[in-house]
Amino acid sequence: MKTLVINGSPRKNGHAMTLVNEMIKYLNGEVRIIHTYHDNISPCMDCRYCWNHSECCTDDGMQEVYKLLHEVDNIILASPIYFSELTGQLLNFASRLQLFYVSRCIRKNKEFKLKEKKGVLVLSAGGDTKNLERATESANIIFRHTNTKLIGSTYTLRTNDISAEEDALALSKAHKLALKLNDLHGYNLLINP
Repeated sequence: MKTLVINGSPRKNGHAMTLVNEMIKYLNGEVRIIHTYHDNISPCMDCRYCWNHSECCTDDGMQEVYKLLHEVDNIILASPIYFSELTGQLLNFASRLQLFYVSRCIRKNKEFKLKEKKGVLVLSAGGDTKNLERATESANIIFRHTNTKLIGSTYTLRTNDISAEEDALALSKAHKLALKLNDLHGYNLLINP
């Protein structure tokens, strides 16, 4: 089983990644982490190169991600909430999924098909936690464009008052989601916390 973590936080060990790291403790198989703020991934420039070619002409960290999106079994999408939305850098990353849209809808490549995957959404928020709808909707668009079925979410909210390390409910949910991914892929191993 291969899992791709897409971390939309500028902090490699922030609150969202605390929950992801809790999942990683219990996940079977290989885990690859992409840090959208640190792994040299530019936004789409709408150059339309992909309208006539099967690849993106921007030679950066996204080239590896494109390959991984054809291989992995799971995607864990993690982000803090900024202005009721996923982070800007995660949205920049998402804009590069335009390559897949163009393959299907502009070039009408009937042979193009991404591997089906299972997904988990991990969000953290420090203050205003009343509206997670926009961020969740954006995450669902990312999951849809990567052929990923969401199987669950975990949130650590009000991190201005309580850190993710102290959020027992969110940590427990992260643990259970990792075990659910294992189970969905045929790993029925019992792992004690």
